[in-house]
Amino acid sequence: MASTIEHQTDSESGPSMVAFLIACAVITLVAAGAGFGVSATMIGPATFPSSEVANDGGAAFDGGESGHGAPASGHGAESADSGKPAHEYVVVDIPSITTNLVDPSDAWIRMELSLVFTEKADQEVAMEVHQDILAYVHTMKLYNLRGGSGYQHLIEDLQERAAIRTEGRVKRVLVRSLILE
Repeated sequence: MASTIEHQTDSESGPSMVAFLIACAVITLVAAGAGFGVSATMIGPATFPSSEVANDGGAAFDGGESGHGAPASGHGAESADSGKPAHEYVVVDIPSITTNLVDPSDAWIRMELSLVFTEKADQEVAMEVHQDILAYVHTMKLYNLRGGSGYQHLIEDLQERAAIRTEGRVKRVLVRSLILE
């Protein structure tokens, strides 16, 4: 009788395993289609033209020289009269920031940043923003930087400080590299 029970159990597990795999495949395809549909209809283009911002030609923060880069247009918007872009942006690389954190004091951070100026970049203002960001990063704690939300809060804080320091002339702070040790 034991062999009869084992034989019935084996024959029942075969079709149910196949049905389970087919159900999983169907659910996966439905979920992928729904995800694609939502992303295609709900998510719009980025509001900031980060791919259209031109670099300053490698002359990053060379001290006394102007270092103005080729301005880039914002979202292809042109003024009706002249055919020129309505907004121009200039990217200025600032020197890397390397400092220790407040807590723990043996944790170090190194950041390489760029500032996106509207219209005209000013090296003295960029240096003031660099010093302000250095002072801010030096007061940070490691647990505030953990995870994606910690990184997002850091970027928002840097952009807010740069905008306040430059009276709104810096529209964005771009993080080129971020290393925590």
